Amino acid sequence: MSLSRRTLIAGLISFPLAALAQQQAEFYPIPVELLAGLEALQGVVTLGNKNADIRFIEFFDYNCGFCRRAVKDIRPMLAAHPDVAIQLVNYAVLGIPSIGATRVALAFSKQKADRYLAFHEALFARKGTMDADQAIDVALKNGANKAQLFRDADSEPVTQAMLAAARLGESFGFQATPSYLIGRDGFSGFLDRARKDAAIAAYRQCERAVCT
Repeated sequence: MSLSRRTLIAGLISFPLAALAQQQAEFYPIPVELLAGLEALQGVVTLGNKNADIRFIEFFDYNCGFCRRAVKDIRPMLAAHPDVAIQLVNYAVLGIPSIGATRVALAFSKQKADRYLAFHEALFARKGTMDADQAIDVALKNGANKAQLFRDADSEPVTQAMLAAARLGESFGFQATPSYLIGRDGFSGFLDRARKDAAIAAYRQCERAVCT
């Protein structure tokens, strides 16, 4: 069962579809006034300590190969850094299949926020293109109510959350997936586990991704 084509296309408005999966990333400061948009962003999933002093934010796409690699770091990082919350932002920039998967993912997060990491891992564990059908199957296997899942996936709040994430990521200069934010420093492109740990250590020391 699929979401309607109208539903899928509705999510494409204003999306920076030229974004690319990218391996190397360099950090750069993001203007403080742009960061206010994070607090209002809907659909962000917070993993780990909800009251953590440090938020490590990942903008990802379910059809991004480097995002598939990045998901393997989440549980080890949460175990290693109890003072860090990892926040996931669905940033569907790689085409219509990603739009469909993201609609379902956001709908699932409204129902089963406590199961989102399991959903996230299971979807990335699948082979081939991740689309609405794949995401629906994973959501149902993780306990989602089917009727509610479809209502939420097709809802205006989900559309607006997707558009807001697209605009915010674009304003941050995130032209690659995954991209990251820690404090006021952004990384457009993939970070391996060592670089993530280094950014967290630096932030503890000087509240920047790299101390100078």
